[in-house]
Amino acid sequence: MADDSIPTLALPGGSILQFFVMTIPLFGVYCYFLYLAITRPSIADPDNEAFYEPRIRLTDILYVYLTTWVLYAVLVIYMLWFVNKRRRLSKRYEKEGIVILGDVQYEDEDRWLVNCLFRKHDYGYVIYDLEKVASHPACDYKGPLEGKIRKKVRVYHRFPREQVSILVIPQYPYSGQPKTDLEADWASFSETYLVSEGYNEAADNNRGSIQKVMSRDRSLGIILISLGWLAFLLFASVFVCLQIDEISDVYQDESSYWAWTIFIIVMAGVTPVVAIGGNLIRWKIYERWILRSGKNARPDGSFGSPRKSRRNNRSERGASQTKTSEEEEGAYVQMT
Repeated sequence: MADDSIPTLALPGGSILQFFVMTIPLFGVYCYFLYLAITRPSIADPDNEAFYEPRIRLTDILYVYLTTWVLYAVLVIYMLWFVNKRRRLSKRYEKEGIVILGDVQYEDEDRWLVNCLFRKHDYGYVIYDLEKVASHPACDYKGPLEGKIRKKVRVYHRFPREQVSILVIPQYPYSGQPKTDLEADWASFSETYLVSEGYNEAADNNRGSIQKVMSRDRSLGIILISLGWLAFLLFASVFVCLQIDEISDVYQDESSYWAWTIFIIVMAGVTPVVAIGGNLIRWKIYERWILRSGKNARPDGSFGSPRKSRRNNRSERGASQTKTSEEEEGAYVQMT
């Protein structure tokens, strides 16, 4: 049994099995839809009593298959392309990163619904001095670097830390990430990885020492399951279109021409645009978050957003003006 005092470094070992088991009920429903498509021509006869019973249109079944096809195509492209890009970006910190000292802020909010939906407990904030980055010999960034920065980051070790190693890519001063959390990320997709002694220095006294983390890379299994789903959905969609060919003359709400048209549009148009384009947009957003996001400290040392700061300033000015007007009004009343 795993020790709860040791933070989880990667996905649990049963993640592939969990993913597979979660898809079994959906697969059962889709097999039932396929059974309906197989038996539909046998009842496509006005003389058959079953002809007048409520039915699920094969066109609607085709819509379900094609929608699921697009979703799994997005997942496959994500696992094959996006995940590999993310891993290469993460490993850049190991090859190019410079080390400075900074703090990690983490608040364990006891809101299970929010954590389940948005996984807020997986994120914290790193704070470090940009001047330390600028003074490092390897930093060749062209531009002013002053004050501190507060940046939202993915954390694996869920506890606050002070004066720990922060890795920064020199070309991107806002790219700081906690070194021990990056090591945990590397461990999640490496065959074996030795966790450095810096973890033991950053951890509190109640946490154990971790010398080696075995590989927990589960992406290949998820890709294989997703490819199996794509093969099934492609076969099922083609089969449904062929069945619609046989019954389109009997059922007025089934159209063979429309079925094949929507099939070609989804396969040749919608799938590449959504799967490739969607993952490309997501990657650009993720890359900017990793390398360029962050909030500079204000003169008072706080990290509030400029928009909130302006709104608060307006509120303070409004309150000040209101107070002044009230004083003036009171003075006017006293004078009369």
